[in-house]
Amino acid sequence: MKTARVVVGFVAVGLGVALTAIAGERPAEATPDTAAKCIRATPEARYRGLGYNHIVHVANACASDAECDVSTDVNPQPTHVTVPAKSEVEVNTFLGSPARVFVPKVECKMAGH
Repeated sequence: MKTARVVVGFVAVGLGVALTAIAGERPAEATPDTAAKCIRATPEARYRGLGYNHIVHVANACASDAECDVSTDVNPQPTHVTVPAKSEVEVNTFLGSPARVFVPKVECKMAGH
């Protein structure tokens, strides 16, 4: 019984290695840049004397520029920004807010798509 489990384990590991090797053979160009895999947004609340400035950091890890609309739950009016390839921009969405916590909403499309 124990031998059967060991054999099944080795077969599962071998199958996993084989599938990884097959998946790894696809060229990188086969998958286009998409906003879902390239864009990361993080909120930051910076205290400035009279309140918090709400800043959204939008980072683009892909080789294409991204066109993004950035808003928050505190300021639903979107700000349009271009995030160059392999870079990050800061978008100040609110000045002097009494709220320290906010939720960013970032919608992006890759340039040329």
